[in-house]
Amino acid sequence: MFLGCLLLIAVVSGAYLSGLLLFWRLDMPLKQVSFNTYASYWLAHANHPLHGTNVRKSGLVGFGISLLIGAGLVLAVALHKRPNLYGEARFATLADLRGKDMLKPQETALVVGKKDGKFLYFNGQQFAIVAAPTRSGKGVGIVIPNLLSYQGSVVVLDIKQENFDLTSGFRARYGQSVYLFNPFAEDFRTHRWNPLGYVSADPNFRISDLQSIAAMLYPTSNLHKDPFWANQAQNAFMAFALYAFEQASYLSKRFKADTPLAVPTMGSLYRLASGRADQDFKSYLKGLASWPLLSQAAQTAFGTLLSQADETFASILGTFKEPLNPWLNPVVDAATAANDFDLREVRKRRMSIYVVIQPNKLAESRLILNLFFSQLVNQNTRELPQANPELKHQCLLLMDEFTSIGRVDIIANAVSFMAGYNLRLMPIVQSLSQLESTYGREVARTLLTNHALRIIFAPREQQDANEYSEMMGYTSVRKRSVSRSRSRESSYTRSESEERRALMLPQELKALGDDKQILILEGMAQPVVSQKIRYFKEADFKRRIEPRVVPPLLQLGSLRSGGIGSSSTVAGGVAGLPPESVMNMQPNSPSPSAQPAATKLPSEDGPRRSGGIPPEYTGLGGVVGEFDRALLHMRASNTRQFSGLSSTEVRA
Repeated sequence: MFLGCLLLIAVVSGAYLSGLLLFWRLDMPLKQVSFNTYASYWLAHANHPLHGTNVRKSGLVGFGISLLIGAGLVLAVALHKRPNLYGEARFATLADLRGKDMLKPQETALVVGKKDGKFLYFNGQQFAIVAAPTRSGKGVGIVIPNLLSYQGSVVVLDIKQENFDLTSGFRARYGQSVYLFNPFAEDFRTHRWNPLGYVSADPNFRISDLQSIAAMLYPTSNLHKDPFWANQAQNAFMAFALYAFEQASYLSKRFKADTPLAVPTMGSLYRLASGRADQDFKSYLKGLASWPLLSQAAQTAFGTLLSQADETFASILGTFKEPLNPWLNPVVDAATAANDFDLREVRKRRMSIYVVIQPNKLAESRLILNLFFSQLVNQNTRELPQANPELKHQCLLLMDEFTSIGRVDIIANAVSFMAGYNLRLMPIVQSLSQLESTYGREVARTLLTNHALRIIFAPREQQDANEYSEMMGYTSVRKRSVSRSRSRESSYTRSESEERRALMLPQELKALGDDKQILILEGMAQPVVSQKIRYFKEADFKRRIEPRVVPPLLQLGSLRSGGIGSSSTVAGGVAGLPPESVMNMQPNSPSPSAQPAATKLPSEDGPRRSGGIPPEYTGLGGVVGEFDRALLHMRASNTRQFSGLSSTEVRA
């Protein structure tokens, strides 16, 4: 109907316009033109030898202009889109992806999928989160492809060590320093990490460094526990740790040993806090607190602990020692007795750190892993790259089974500004809703908000499918209906209406299949349906598989090597206490910058024992005994100050 009316208007207006043009060309009065003027002149003079040309040209121009205007109106109506009441969601095309620079990799690119045979990349500093149920291909489709392509530093949570076995060789071959930290290594092959090695040797900064570690070990954010116990456990940790560092600093200066003494370790701290079997623990603590050179901060911490009632005191000690129980394991103790790599260098040089835990050790290792990643973030959010040109590399935290290590408070608190420090987060969870059970609804929402890319595999739970469907948006669909009258005279009524439909219904998401995934990118309204990557089906990735790096064998024994640099030292003798209450004195290991990355080593029959230790450091009991006798002698004679004790007065 509309087109018919428009055509009639075009014909009538064309006839009138043609008549005007004809009269204008013939210098005739334009007032005499009517709608049928041109038709009359066409019938009478179209073939006239003198005026026929003017008649035909006037008609061609007049009708041509009218028809062009009519065609323009038709086109405008056709292109005019009626507003959709329920949305206009659609899937992204290659043109959309090209506009977001997802088809061309940059130095910081993460590979996130394929579409129409082309790899899709996520460039820049923004975070990506993967929601993938168990056994859905997240390892072969996300983790391994990125470990075989990402150019920056990477710290990867590697459950079962599969990622290390497949990708460490490639990353080592192309110039990265590669380390494996496996605190429960059954083959004793692991690099070492000592969290206490990052405590400053400067007393002015030591307390804040130890407070950071205490907050990681005893978080007050646990919604199911009274924060009083966490605060008191932090205080107990500060008491023992300050004591250990202050004793270490003093003994390192007074013994003037040829080999510098090592920093305290978590294992030695646990042993220091274990007391003596033949002595009441409060009496034992009073002995520690009575050391005359103990700092005011340490004395205050001990005083707060000792002032508690017996029942409260016992509960505080239980809370304090619970996170330290893994250090009863001698392998864990040895694996955390020194630093073979420096977490502060992940932005200074390209390095790959694989944090490996076997699935049957997840429960035992949760605190160790939490502490590791907390310290990684803490140490790398102190200095902006703009302030230090040495911080030139991006570091990716690729965390498979992200929630398995529990709530990492520093990530929850720093997620909004980590990117500015060139730290990039890529957690992998079984579902987005899984974050809520670990972090709570509000914090989980904050975490998700700070991840610009969400990679979603086919969900298994209906609730997850509903949430993903809602996230992808809605579109409007038109529904036509025909109704028939029941009267004798049959009549039909046709109507058209708009209805809302999810771009993908929950059941369609659950039926997405094993080969497809959904990408939802911040700033792009259209979600992407893409193909999953299978590294073993891609020639670009298959040829990058190299023999794995072989980590060094762990050193076991009563003497364990120490920490970062030579500025920090290990605690030694305690005045008035027998040797079993004293932490080991140990020769210090080289700084991490001097430590080589893991290399392919020849096979060895078993774990190495510490060797090359000067004999004066093996007689710890003799050192303590002489130290105690010298102190008692000075107190009795009162002729010299304790601080004046020289190394010649203490024999090993």
